[in-house]
Amino acid sequence: MTLNIPQQSILYLIFCLAGIAIFILAGILPNSWTIAELVNQARDARFRLEETRTLHPVQKSLLDKGEKKESKILPLPEKGRLSRTQIDTLPITFGALAKTSGLSLISAIPNLSALTGDASALSVNIVLRGDFVNFRKFLIRLGGNASVQQIEEITLQQKSDSKEFRLKIWVAVG
Repeated sequence: MTLNIPQQSILYLIFCLAGIAIFILAGILPNSWTIAELVNQARDARFRLEETRTLHPVQKSLLDKGEKKESKILPLPEKGRLSRTQIDTLPITFGALAKTSGLSLISAIPNLSALTGDASALSVNIVLRGDFVNFRKFLIRLGGNASVQQIEEITLQQKSDSKEFRLKIWVAVG
C-alpha cells in the first residue's frame, strides 16, 4: 500500500503546522508567562497588604511616641523648704517620682540623725532600679522638686536584670 498524497496537500499541511507552531510560540506561551507573572504580583500584593494590616498599629504607636516630644526646658522651680512635719512624706514623694519616670523605688531613707538643732538640710539616701533613660527622666523630675537642694552622690551598680542607682540627696527643711 502506497499513499498517494499530493505534494500540494503536504505543503498545505506544513504551512498549517507552521502556523499553529507560530500561534503557540507567539501567542499562547507569552500569555502563560504573563499570567504566571501576574499571579506572583498578586501574591506579593496580598502579602504586602497583610503586612500593612499587621504593622499599622505598631507604626501608629511609634508615630504617636515620636510626636510626644519631651520638653527641652528643664524645670527650675522656686526653691522652697520642706516643713519638719512633712519629712515622713519624702519616701512617698520620691516613690511617686520614680514611678512616673518608669523606675522602681527600692528605698528612700532620710538620715534623721543629721537633723539636729537648727539644721537647714536633711540627707536622704535613695535606691532605685531601672535603666538609664528612665533614670534621666527621674533626675529631671527631681530637679523640678522645690525642696531638693542638691544631689551629693550618684552610684551605679549593674545587677543581673537591671541597673541599681544609689543617690544621696540633700533636702531643704525648715
